[in-house]
Amino acid sequence: MPKTRSTLYYLATYLFLTGLALFLAPQLTLKMLMANHAYPGTFVQFSGVLMIGLAIVVANVILYGGPKFYRATLLARIPMWFLILGLYVETQETALVIVLGVLGLGILLTGSCYLRERGQAA
Repeated sequence: MPKTRSTLYYLATYLFLTGLALFLAPQLTLKMLMANHAYPGTFVQFSGVLMIGLAIVVANVILYGGPKFYRATLLARIPMWFLILGLYVETQETALVIVLGVLGLGILLTGSCYLRERGQAA
């Protein structure tokens, strides 16, 4: 599943870069994400640390994982997308629209490659 594996680079990259940005420059990053609510800097930085940790996990899936792990990234991201959508509906936080777009693109990339390559392997 080489194409599915390659889509995980997108996931690892945005997790790492966004996490780093949230940690190092939380208010500037929120401004770039067009956030329309105020958030405590420490909480934003904590979120960045979590994203960096997830990026490290995904990088290890790329290096050592297999098709079951690729599917697991989808099984984690799909419910996240719907939960974030619920948060957006509740709060109307503009930054969540950007998150939904980035997350959704990754789901579409990985999901389409996974389904195609799984069908070819069968």
